[in-house]
Amino acid sequence: MKATTQEILVNLFQIIDRNCTNNLRSAQSESIQKAILKKFFKASEVVIEHKEDITLIRLKSILSDSPDTEALIEIESSQLKSFLCDCIKKDTHGITFYTNMLHYLTTNKKA
Repeated sequence: MKATTQEILVNLFQIIDRNCTNNLRSAQSESIQKAILKKFFKASEVVIEHKEDITLIRLKSILSDSPDTEALIEIESSQLKSFLCDCIKKDTHGITFYTNMLHYLTTNKKA
């Protein structure tokens, strides 16, 4: 039975919730976060730095004419979960990507 878009999103949001709520800073949880950010911002590189109560996200766009162009997003660490979920919700063309991501995560039990 094929999962609906809503089921896929609910499951993905649960994984993000576990990663962010438990304040996991593992390579696995960070790679999930980076994949979401790369997809949403069309970034070639994402660096996430956790500092006290702030999370810094550095993005290099694949669409920029200058390879050194970088964007910096600073958010409260407590808002990281909702920020990532909002990226997914607003990505209206990314359901195939997120379906494959969820399949990979559940198959490999790395979430």
